[in-house]
Amino acid sequence: MSHRLKKILGGSILALLAVYVVGCSKSGTSPAGTAKFQINMIDGPGTFSAVNIVIDSIQAHIASSDSTSGWVTLNSAAGTYDLLQLVNGNSAMVANTSVPAGRYSQIRLFLGSGSNIVVAGASFPLVIPSGLQSGLKLNVDASVQSGTTYSMTLDFNVNSSIVVTGNPLNGQYILKPVIRVIVGPSNGVIDGSVLPHSALPTITAFNSSDTVTTVADTSGDFKVTHLSTGSYDVDIVPSDTTLNDTTLTNVNVTAGQTTNVGTIILSTKNRAR
Repeated sequence: MSHRLKKILGGSILALLAVYVVGCSKSGTSPAGTAKFQINMIDGPGTFSAVNIVIDSIQAHIASSDSTSGWVTLNSAAGTYDLLQLVNGNSAMVANTSVPAGRYSQIRLFLGSGSNIVVAGASFPLVIPSGLQSGLKLNVDASVQSGTTYSMTLDFNVNSSIVVTGNPLNGQYILKPVIRVIVGPSNGVIDGSVLPHSALPTITAFNSSDTVTTVADTSGDFKVTHLSTGSYDVDIVPSDTTLNDTTLTNVNVTAGQTTNVGTIILSTKNRAR
C-alpha cells in the first residue's frame, strides 16, 4: 500500500497551540497563588545514531511583563538528552516546578555547548546558530491557574531539525529545531505490535490536522502517544524491504485512553519469476 507521511511545518518551529489548563486536584505542595509547570520532551524517529542536545536552563515569560522582565526559571540544572531515545512512549521531564499563577506567553530553552550528533559511529559537534544562543523561543498562550498543574510536551522532529552541509561523513551539522508543542497530558495513545520482528517498522498516525511518528522496538511493539481525539489512519512501513507496507484506516482515538490495534502481520512481497 502507499505510504503517506504528512509534514506540518510552521517556519523553523512547528507549534500546535490549542492551549488549555490541565485541571488537577488542589495541590498541597504549592504555596497559595502558585501552580505546577511541567515540561516533557519526546522525539520522532531519526536516521542518525544519536542526537545529544544540551539544555542549560528553561524559562517561561509572564505575558503582562515586557520582553526583558517577567521571566520565571523552570529549570536551571543543565542536562544532556539523546533525542533518539525519546520515542515509542519514552519521554524526558525537563522541567517540573512551582510558578506564580497567571498567563504565560513564551517558553525559552537555553541550549548549551557540547551538543553533538553521532553518524555511522562518528561523533560531530552540533552547531547551534547564533540566533538560538539567546534561547530557543516557543510562543504559547498558557493561562496557569493557582493550585493546578500545567503540562506541556515538546515533540522534536529530529530529521527536519538537522541541516547537513557538505559530506555527511565530514561536514557540518546544524540544529534548526522543528518542534510540535503539545499541551496537556490528556491525550490518546495507539499501541500494538508488528510481526515479523525483522520488520523494524516506522509507524505514522495521521489525519487532516495532525501527524505523529514512532518506531517499533525489536519485539515489534509500538506506541504512538500524544494524539488528540479523532480518527486516524496508521501507516506501517517496514525497514525490511522484503515485506509489504500496510495501512490501518479509521482508528479512533479518545483523549486519556489507549486504542490497541492488536498484532499486525506484514506479508512478504511477491518475487518476480
